[in-house]
Amino acid sequence: MKCEIFVREHLPSIRAVLSNYLINSGLTQQEAADRLYLSQTAVALYKKQVRGKKVKELKEKPEVRKRLDELAGILLSKSLMENELDREYCELCKLILGV
Repeated sequence: MKCEIFVREHLPSIRAVLSNYLINSGLTQQEAADRLYLSQTAVALYKKQVRGKKVKELKEKPEVRKRLDELAGILLSKSLMENELDREYCELCKLILGV
């Protein structure tokens, strides 16, 4: 049940933070999409703030913000395998939901 809450409530905001970080660091929307295993259209919607409405809430939690910054830096320097990125999302879930 907690995974469902995380995916519905928080994952879109995490993806918004990460995609915006990658784009602001010089990657194209398509390059950011490739690193996040998303479509370019999804990244464009995150950039326009159509998706990911809880970005501010995430950034208010210092431990979550720190981990997001670390993950964004990793994604900027290299591509992760999809299962590695999924594990990172699980770790963020634990921080956010206190699992």
